[in-house]
Amino acid sequence: MIPLRLTEKDHEDFDEPIVELWRENEFVGYVFWDDDTPIVQVFADAEGDPFDLDLRDFQRILEMADQIVSPDMFSEDELDDLRTRVQAAADGEPDSDVVENLAEEFDEQATYRNEDGEGFFSKKVSEALITRCDELDIAVVEMEGFDYENRALSARPNLNLLVRGAPGDEWKLFRPEANMRAMTTLGDWPSRSTIVIAFVVQLANGESIVL
Repeated sequence: MIPLRLTEKDHEDFDEPIVELWRENEFVGYVFWDDDTPIVQVFADAEGDPFDLDLRDFQRILEMADQIVSPDMFSEDELDDLRTRVQAAADGEPDSDVVENLAEEFDEQATYRNEDGEGFFSKKVSEALITRCDELDIAVVEMEGFDYENRALSARPNLNLLVRGAPGDEWKLFRPEANMRAMTTLGDWPSRSTIVIAFVVQLANGESIVL
């Protein structure tokens, strides 16, 4: 599923900035501050149907939006850092190319890819992938394990990892911690040949990408 992105805008009707939510070129909705609480408005798509949004990605983008629209929630330095990361994601700066190159590097090593292009990797390949992410300054923030037998995936609810940093965390500290947790968690998972792992990685600019 295509990750969400956001853009910060000033609006004459609001004292605080508002945030626009986008999925590629599709406008999804707004986040803004109203009285004492942040409000999110999600609109229908171009065909008038509701958007199907990845819950975890939606949570990630709302956390970032909350930091922007909420008055006095963080220091100006923390907000400046967040705005820099958000703008980098919006501008498509080179971080995205790094992940694209990573995906190409491991493309032929995927045990399976679904119709959306999401890759599923053996445990051995996954170890190499996490190591490579660390070398490229990429954080592994989600892992999910499955059984892959007879060309069919079966979910393993007990095999999952979700890593989230606290607001204001420094990337140089968050990234190695996330990857260490990913490698340690993977080491505890079964080594059975049918186990495959799916990944979501995060860039320094805050963008999350499914491999």
